[in-house]
Amino acid sequence: MKAFVIACILLLTIGILVGIHSFTMIHLAEDIDLQCKEITTLAQKEKWDDVTEGIDKARSIWDKKRFWVALTVSTKNIEEIEIALTQSRAYAELHQKPDFFGEFIMFQKLVEHIPHQEGFHIEEVL
Repeated sequence: MKAFVIACILLLTIGILVGIHSFTMIHLAEDIDLQCKEITTLAQKEKWDDVTEGIDKARSIWDKKRFWVALTVSTKNIEEIEIALTQSRAYAELHQKPDFFGEFIMFQKLVEHIPHQEGFHIEEVL
């Protein structure tokens, strides 16, 4: 009976941690997506100073949740996300619209896939 109670407590703990992690990944992607939409609008209007500020905000959102991402996302994917974000900022500083959008779209897509790769979705179970 004691082993059963311990097993139940462990399963409950694991379930709670998976839920927290999934929620964090979904929330991260939503926050960054909201910021990306704002950055895209500013870049289309060619307001490059505001674009770089927006990218800095996206970087700060990323940095706050990076620990949670690093728990399950591969280092390669994390590096790709950070490189795309850094290169997007560099292109924004140089006012190179086509190159900026190429890298920025890559950043958006990489972040967009984090909840699908790391989160828990009921449709994947069924």
